[in-house]
This record gives sequence, C-alpha cells and structure tokens, in this order.
Amino acid sequence: MLSTVRSIVATTSLLACAALSPAALASPASQGVQAVPARAPVMVAGLWCGSGLLHNYMLEIAQEYQRVEAKLIKRGRVHELTGRMEGPVLRADPQRDHTMELLAQGNELRIIGASGLLALTTGQSFTRAVGGSCTH
Repeated sequence: MLSTVRSIVATTSLLACAALSPAALASPASQGVQAVPARAPVMVAGLWCGSGLLHNYMLEIAQEYQRVEAKLIKRGRVHELTGRMEGPVLRADPQRDHTMELLAQGNELRIIGASGLLALTTGQSFTRAVGGSCTH
C-alpha cells in the first residue's frame, strides 16, 4: 500500500513538472531576473564637420537603424567606413589595424576610443553641419 502511494505521488509530481513549458522554466522572469531592454540607437545620419585637429574633415553618415555607412572626407579624398550604433555609441568596423568609437551627444560626435594611427584622434569631435555644409 505504501509503495502504491509513493508511486502515485511520484507520478503526480512528474505530471505537474511536465505541464510547465520549457520556455517558462528557462525564462529569466521565472528565475527572478528581469530582462534589460536594448537601447535604441541614436540617429546620427547626416553631415558632420570636424573640429579642432579634425577641422579639415567631414563625416557623411547614412544610417539604417543600427547599421551605419560613412564617408570620411578630407580635401576631396574619401575613406569609406562601416559600423554599428549601440545606443549613443558608434563602433566603426575594424579597418586594417584601426578601430574607432564615437559617442553621440546632442550635436556632437566625440571620438572616445581609437587604435592604430587613429589613436591620436581620441578626444577630438565632429559637430552636426548647419545648413547642409561645413565651413572651414
């Protein structure tokens, strides 16, 4: 009789566990953890004008949600870049041994990290063009 009761209890426990979906068992909410929503990318599309050491440069950015394509222009010479927006940070895809990260704040796009030859530009910034052009 005791073994029958144990068998019924074990079967009932297994059925109760099987009734829970695997998604409910694996979800962070079921473990007391809340998911943090990803931050939407800041929109940086348009023309940006270099300032300080970058005063001879223009940065023309095309953006599709997080994906960014840009042209860095200096006196008619064009260097094409691609990258990704992560919230307010633009992370340029590595180019040879060069990397660059820019922080968008209002009408300023500041270089917050760079490597290779671009490391010298850390701290420099671009400002959003007024009237569709840069005046140097």
